[in-house]
Order: sequence, then C-alpha cells, then structure tokens
Amino acid sequence: MAEDVKRCTRCILPETYPDIHFNEQGVCSFCSEPQAENPPSEKELKNTLDTIVRSHKGKGKYDAVVGLSGGKDSTYAAYYLKKEYNLRILGINFDNGYRSEYAINNLEIVCDTLGIDLLTIRPKKAFLNTLYRHFLRRNGEFCSVCNNLGYLLVGSFCFNQQRLHGYAPLAVGGWTKKYEYQPGVSVTSMQYFFNHLTPELFEELVAQPFIEEDAVRIFMQLNDPRQTHTYSATQREFKRLVSTFIQLPDYLPWDLNNMAQILADTIGWRQPPNGHGSHFDCALFPIKEFLKYRKYGLTQETIKNSVMIREGLMTRDDALKRMALDQTEEPDVYRKFLNELRLSVDDVNGDGEWSR
Repeated sequence: MAEDVKRCTRCILPETYPDIHFNEQGVCSFCSEPQAENPPSEKELKNTLDTIVRSHKGKGKYDAVVGLSGGKDSTYAAYYLKKEYNLRILGINFDNGYRSEYAINNLEIVCDTLGIDLLTIRPKKAFLNTLYRHFLRRNGEFCSVCNNLGYLLVGSFCFNQQRLHGYAPLAVGGWTKKYEYQPGVSVTSMQYFFNHLTPELFEELVAQPFIEEDAVRIFMQLNDPRQTHTYSATQREFKRLVSTFIQLPDYLPWDLNNMAQILADTIGWRQPPNGHGSHFDCALFPIKEFLKYRKYGLTQETIKNSVMIREGLMTRDDALKRMALDQTEEPDVYRKFLNELRLSVDDVNGDGEWSR
C-alpha cells in the first residue's frame, strides 16, 4: 500500500477499511462512535463470572472445557480458571495439521504445569483440504474453516455430555471480541461459514466422527457463540440446548501488554521473539494476514492496535512503528500451501465476500 494512504488521525485504520468514514479532523468513524452508556463495572462482571463458575463446579468429571491452541489468549483462559477457581479442566485442541512448534510445546507445558487433561482432534487431511480449497476459490480466504470447526468440536463434546449425563461443563473461550472481531472483514462468524457451504460440503461436515449433527443444527439456529452476551436470550437458549458458553475476556480486564510475561513467568509459556505475538500457533497465519492486506490494505494487527490506541494501551506512534511487522509481502508458505491444495495463485478469489 502506498505510504501516503489516508489514516485516522487518532488510530491507524486506513481509508481502505470497509465502510470507514472520517470527520473534518480526520478521525475515523470507529474512533468517534458513541460508547455504551453505564457499562458493567469490573466488580459486577467478576461477580457474574463467579456465579457462572459456581453453577458448574463439581457437577461432573470436568467443570470446564477450554478450547486450547497453545496461543496466548486460550492459554491465559486455562491459567486463570485454574488459578482463580481450581477447576477441573479439559483442554480441547483442534489440530489442523499446521500447528507451530511453539504451539505444540506450549500445549504440553500448560497441561503438565496446570494439571489439566488434553483432547486433541486432527480431522482427516482430505476433508480439511476440501474445505480450504472451497473457501479459497469462493471467498479468497480459508481461516473460517478452522475458526468454526474448533467451536463445533467443543460444542459437540458439550452436547454429548448433556445428552449422556444430563449436564455439560462450562465451555470457555479466550476470544477477545474488541480485538479480534473486525466489522466488514471478519471471517469468524458461524453464519458466514454455514452460508457459504454447499449442500454436499454440509453433508460431509456432519458425517465427520468428531461432529454431532444435532449440535451443528443448534449452532445454525443461534447467533455465533462468540457474539453472545451475558444472560442474553441467545446465551440462555444455548445453555438449554448445549452448554453455557462464555468468552472469558468479556468478564475480565484482558491485559495484552502483560499476559505473555505472566504466562512465561508462571508456567514457562513461550512465544516467538521479535514478533507481534498474534496467532503464531498456526503456521498458516502469515497467509491470512497477507490475503487480508492484499484485499483491504490492512492486517489484523492494524485493527487490534487501533483498539489499543483507543483504550490508552498503545500510542499511535508505537502502532505505526509496529506496522513494520505486518505481513505485506507474499509469505514463503503461501505457494507451498496452494500446491498442497492443488491450487494456483489465480484460483484464489480476490473478490470474494469475507463478512456476512
């Protein structure tokens, strides 16, 4: 992208971001939008979390199920639940075949140090590759596959516990909506995923042994579990049909500046040096960032750092400097990945829809 691209004078979002607008002072519409009135206090949110956890503790073999990738957010979620509540935790890891060595080592460290069980599911490569090819050809992205299969895996486990034992453990994620959700850009939505499956691919999905078709159909009827709010109608319905599902960052101050150091000091968790620290758990993440930059002129880091500027956790100058870490050039792994999928660069649809 040209160096003279127009950017928000408060954060660093560029003019290429979908549906962005600037006022006379050059401040973007995301920075100037009104804040929620009377948001819950930290104490109120913590009390709500305490109530939710107490209602699940001691009900079965596991108090909570945490989707674990080996990355920072999911590891911190497991660490906090163990440290604060001493829960019996099952970690569920979705192995897409491209986990980084850091992720694999961190999974062993967190499970051994915290004393939690780990269930790893690695779907058949042919099945995953079929989905990757489909979404790259149709939409020009592939991350929606893993984004959603991981949640369907956790949901299927909880659904079976509810059906077989009459209870389901608390399902916990470490997804930070304010940093991860990207209006107009995001491919995390389950509705987006289901809407772009062909009938044949849907039948192949529900035929997978790690997926429960009834659980999938429940997910299809409700809002994305990443978007549910405390005690909302969607969350109540999800609890009735599957399990209580929460994102831990909705209830706690999520200190991105210090979490990595806390995990390193307490359990020996590690991340790559001299990097931005986001999603290093997947070796394909540089492709995602490259495709996003090529399509929208920005990366996930740009969006996250813009939010941190608004929160006073990062200066604009620091965020501009960190843009040197952005994946603006084609990564080495890109063509190797396409070759594995039997695709060419021209097969990737650069005009596809990325957000429902």
